[in-house]
Amino acid sequence: MKPQPLKTTATRDRRIALGWSFLISIVTLWPFWLGLRPDSSKAFLLRDMFVPDSLPENSNNLGINEGAPRALPQDAVLTLFSPTVSATLLASTLVLVSCLMGCYFAAAMVRDMAGGRLSAQLVAALFVVWNPFVIERFLQGQWTVATAGMLLPAVAFLAAARSHGLLYVAICLCGFVPTGLILALITALVFAPSHRERLRNLIASIIAALPWLLPAVWVSNSSQTRSDALSAALFSARGETFLGPLASTMGLSGIWNAEAVPPSRTLFSVVVSVILCVVLMLGFKELWRVYRGVAVLTVLALVTPPLLATGWGVGLMGFAISHVPGAGMFRDTSKFVCLAIPGFVLLIAVAVERMDPHRRTGDLCGAPAKVDGSGRSRWAPRAAAAGLAVACVLTVPAYPADMAPLKRVQISETWSQMFTIISGAPNGKIVLLPPGNYRTRGERPHVDPGLKLLPGSPMDPGFLVVDGQVVDGNPASMGILSDLMNGKNTLQRNGVSWVLVDWYSITDGAAMTKALQVLNSKGIRRVLSVDNYDLYRVQSPTLPRSPVQDRAPLFVGMTFYWMLMMWGLCAWLWRVTRRLQLSGRNRPLPDKTGKTHSAD
Repeated sequence: MKPQPLKTTATRDRRIALGWSFLISIVTLWPFWLGLRPDSSKAFLLRDMFVPDSLPENSNNLGINEGAPRALPQDAVLTLFSPTVSATLLASTLVLVSCLMGCYFAAAMVRDMAGGRLSAQLVAALFVVWNPFVIERFLQGQWTVATAGMLLPAVAFLAAARSHGLLYVAICLCGFVPTGLILALITALVFAPSHRERLRNLIASIIAALPWLLPAVWVSNSSQTRSDALSAALFSARGETFLGPLASTMGLSGIWNAEAVPPSRTLFSVVVSVILCVVLMLGFKELWRVYRGVAVLTVLALVTPPLLATGWGVGLMGFAISHVPGAGMFRDTSKFVCLAIPGFVLLIAVAVERMDPHRRTGDLCGAPAKVDGSGRSRWAPRAAAAGLAVACVLTVPAYPADMAPLKRVQISETWSQMFTIISGAPNGKIVLLPPGNYRTRGERPHVDPGLKLLPGSPMDPGFLVVDGQVVDGNPASMGILSDLMNGKNTLQRNGVSWVLVDWYSITDGAAMTKALQVLNSKGIRRVLSVDNYDLYRVQSPTLPRSPVQDRAPLFVGMTFYWMLMMWGLCAWLWRVTRRLQLSGRNRPLPDKTGKTHSAD
């Protein structure tokens, strides 16, 4: 059989990789494919994730509340677009596009950076999504962190290829959450081929960070948000079994919240993850020889979280959280294991190619070996690829079923009633009871919908309860809540216009006795009681200053953010158009005699 030209084979591989990426996304991320269907009565609601059909321009969504901005620019983008485009549609599109880009460029890394064959490309694309890190972050509700993890192979390949346009788009997509931007920046710096490229990537990342950097610097009260040193231990990498945190991070797992671990991830899955990591690390020498920086990043991503989970590591992180502004972003150390994903992608190529007798040394970054047609040359690499694919699947055996909690759920119409009532009066602060920003309806823990659905300034106290311990918190908000729960009426003085009581989430009714005395006092009246919610109106509060001037940093940052993304898209489209024009110009055309000749 006459061998196909190399260019034809590469084109075929790209098309297969793209189709494979779509198939992977359908099987694993099916809740987000369903999210593309418009339904204004449903929302994504699980732990940290709450994305309704539409988001109002309140202080939390725009990041101008009392505290450091937590979810910028993701909530701001969804808020600004949701009057015309469904927020659930935008979120689903972002997740699926990130998945497709990550899988496709993981295959490109294997093909163009490691000279790997098609079977290795398909395994690498599968690994990008089918791993514990991605599903654990989805189940924790940190959907933008999960999308950033999936995008890292795209960032790595585009940085190495100097494809600036699409690289800046990928960085902006990762930058929907501050953690994602940090992950993208580190990856882009490591894979950049020169110091000049690293400088360009650094500047682009700083521009993409402006939507949350400027508000954090500008808003004077952002410094009041406290990060507790105790959180260093609570958010450190967690050992899934007796094997400890290192075994978990070797399998790209170790999230601090045990409830976010997929139900199908058992001891057997942990052992398979460790074995898979060990098998891939057999090619570490070749990775070190060709991509030394990538090799270092891969090892650091795996060993740093377990080290910071030790006694001295927790102490070091606690000291940083207490004394270094912004260090709290790094306390959830297990999320940085995803920095190993691009390195694992290249190691998958090495593991498959080592089974080819013509490329026994791995020959990373070399051209694909010529196949002599022998059974060993054809089937040994395919068997290795199949084994790696099975191992990837076994790390989370029931991945599609475990993603079921991400399916959209029905939202009560009560929120629309409360929105209408509150919008008809001056928008002051809104106190949400019981204290805290988490609620539970049935068996589904989730962030309080009132923080994102109500107009004005719903108060986020900022504290978290982890394993029964309270960490972090905004002193001003916590002071108002403490006064109310202790029977002291300081609502009017502190600019509180509304109090919403969620009785369904109150487990100890006796703890509300003193608060109810305040709410039933003169100057406060109940205006709505429905569906286990009581809404109280506080008369004549001292309203805070208009937050319009606090919006300026966000809008300035968002302007530069969108300029960078649009420039990247235009540069990429121009490059694609130019390539298609050149391809059409050089394509052979038939003449009148039936013979072909060049278009030139």
